[in-house]
Amino acid sequence: MSFEPSDLLLLGAAAAYLAASVLFTVFLLGGANKAGRWAPALVTLAVPLHGAQLVWSSLASHACPVQGVHDTLSLAAMLAALTYALVRWRWRIDVVGAFVAPTALTFLLASRWASGDPREIHPLRSVLLPWHVAANLGGVALFTLASATAIAYVIEERLLKEKKLEGALRRFPPLEALDRAGHRFLAIGFPLLTLGVLTGSLWAHEVEAGGVSAIARAVLGYVAWGLFGSVLLLRAAAGWRGRRAAYGTLLGFAFTVLVLLLYVLHGTHAAPVAVEP
Repeated sequence: MSFEPSDLLLLGAAAAYLAASVLFTVFLLGGANKAGRWAPALVTLAVPLHGAQLVWSSLASHACPVQGVHDTLSLAAMLAALTYALVRWRWRIDVVGAFVAPTALTFLLASRWASGDPREIHPLRSVLLPWHVAANLGGVALFTLASATAIAYVIEERLLKEKKLEGALRRFPPLEALDRAGHRFLAIGFPLLTLGVLTGSLWAHEVEAGGVSAIARAVLGYVAWGLFGSVLLLRAAAGWRGRRAAYGTLLGFAFTVLVLLLYVLHGTHAAPVAVEP
């Protein structure tokens, strides 16, 4: 049985993500501190392997990786892991990797065993496509990190309320650090999402709508955009922080996931978008 270079890179990245996920679990359950040091390092190691796999697979198939929805989600997950690796130490959010690593692993494996044949791109979309894809890839990656940070915040806050001061709680960063990091991810990702919404809306005047699925994706995408914007607005205007901001972020991400699920179930030729009329 022979393996292509793309397969070897995929196995290497998957092994690193899996090992990181296991070590994060061990660390949060009160295991050795070394597990907490090695886990983020393994995520960092997985990122170049993941990226190289996407590039090699694209070159081998002579297809852009953002033409298939599974490869696009894999790329977004890789960008989320890359961003985590770059900011985790400075923003004190190492524990967020416990949610980033399994997510990246899931999308990486899905890109290999669940992807279908990409459809032909409509010529009217060629001018806006690079901007649309880049904006939505960045937005999905940052919102993934924001939701991972929100999950960590909710878990830590609950542990504090239950006065479980030992075990996993000692491994979490301060709540303020998680709240601040989640806000930064949202604040950077929202303009990208807005750009994706605008380019998707421009397409609506050029390309006929794609039926019920396309309409549902558009509606859910607008809802997600409104929720993320509301969290940022209420934080600035009404002091929304902490738990309320975390739940608002998770609700917005839930609608984003619904959009992505519609792409997976019905297929599409382009990157997962927040809004595609």
